[in-house]
Amino acid sequence: LFDGSTERWFMGDRIDTKNTHGTGCTLSSSLAANLAHGLSLADAVAASKAYVTEAIEYSLPIGGGCGPTHHFVDLYRKAGWLK
Repeated sequence: LFDGSTERWFMGDRIDTKNTHGTGCTLSSSLAANLAHGLSLADAVAASKAYVTEAIEYSLPIGGGCGPTHHFVDLYRKAGWLK
């Protein structure tokens, strides 16, 4: 993230999965929602990246191609359906 004077990198481990369909749309939607909730730009990016990373980690291997990210991973965890 570059704000005109400072750059900040948001690093993460690579997740070995082909199920990444929708990551760009998910990231941009999460970023917009986090900004609407009043987070600073840097905090919104960090929260959105964490959300997308977890959604990729628990992605859904459905269909014959690249499956989608798991948008409801947090709800599944709260319901006790995930580890």
